[in-house]
Amino acid sequence: MKKLFLFPALYILFASCQKDPAKDCSFSEANLAGSYKIVSMKYKASATAPEVDYLTLLEACEKDDVLTINKDHTYTYTDAGIACSPNGSDNGTWAISGDTIIIDGDSATVQNFDCSGFALVVTDTDTPGDKITATYSKQ
Repeated sequence: MKKLFLFPALYILFASCQKDPAKDCSFSEANLAGSYKIVSMKYKASATAPEVDYLTLLEACEKDDVLTINKDHTYTYTDAGIACSPNGSDNGTWAISGDTIIIDGDSATVQNFDCSGFALVVTDTDTPGDKITATYSKQ
């Protein structure tokens, strides 16, 4: 009798541990497509400098903007919510190469991509440790 209860319990345990192929969240062009809002922006002037919260320095009209990354390698940056003056909306093209995204010719490293968001890291090659990290959340 105990075996009858053990088999379904083991089946549920092993079946729940199997990876669902439909939920592949690897960094790819298809998975990157979507709309995002900025949730964090941190800056370090050098490797030894303290990290500064740049999100607090953004205007309220910039904090609610939406970045839409389209599957056709175009993007739209929409001045959503509180409108800035002048309007900050923009559009252009993007591509990825490895863990790097190139937006209108400018490169950033993509970190912590998990299908619900990611971080973009831009480093200054002339100043070791000088970097800005912007974190986006999928909408």
